[in-house]
Amino acid sequence: MSRLSSMTADAIRAVFSPDADADLFILLTIYDPADGSVAMRICDGYTQRISETDQDVVYGLVGPSGQNFTFLPMQITLPQEDEAQAPKCSITFNDVTRYATPLIRSLTGPPKVLLQLVLSSTPSIPEVSFDGLYINSFTYSADSVTADLSMIDYEREPFPMHTFSPKYFPGLF
Repeated sequence: MSRLSSMTADAIRAVFSPDADADLFILLTIYDPADGSVAMRICDGYTQRISETDQDVVYGLVGPSGQNFTFLPMQITLPQEDEAQAPKCSITFNDVTRYATPLIRSLTGPPKVLLQLVLSSTPSIPEVSFDGLYINSFTYSADSVTADLSMIDYEREPFPMHTFSPKYFPGLF
């Protein structure tokens, strides 16, 4: 079943019509693999100021559960709905402010990611959620960071886990 069928009419209009009343924003939550806490929350659009200091003004939006998402321009390739392989997508952050790079360098393993699509008129209500994604690899340059995301493909894992060898099953030999 297509995820498009679970979206509201306003969200479908935001995707296909340049005259839509609301924009469709991407919310990305990256979890720290060490303890499962939230490492960062970013979005590709903004509706308000999140914080303001003497040196900096941070824009973003308040998403589901009242959490602040920081605006960071990004391009995304959404997962394909292909039954032959596990979903994969990639995200490129335009990180000219150097917000994401230090956080990414501090991660010690493959972080789990929650990807949500919301309307700018109702940012607290997710239209579509993609969970169970993990970041496989990062590449970065002076002004951008690219992350490759995929799900764990259990169909490609060997079963049974061990080979029937004398080391694991000495009674067979």
